[in-house]
Amino acid sequence: MKIKNMLFQPLTLQLAADNTGLHLIAREVKEVLEHQVSDEIRRAAARGLVSLTGDENEETASVDDPSENTRTPADTAVSSKKGARR
Repeated sequence: MKIKNMLFQPLTLQLAADNTGLHLIAREVKEVLEHQVSDEIRRAAARGLVSLTGDENEETASVDDPSENTRTPADTAVSSKKGARR
């Protein structure tokens, strides 16, 4: 699982597996094993202090499918006359 510190200050949390601390600097992301995620980390995630990602469902949902990208450069081009004042 990936743990991201959402704060602009350092944060220290306790890991569940071996009772060691996890030190995160501002906006840092670290990976830990699922069994290392403690109740303290889950509570911090519920309060918005950290972001937890990496569940199997989230990983498959976040994979980009290139076949879904059907937009062409013409679809994203902006006409210079569009919205212009006369």
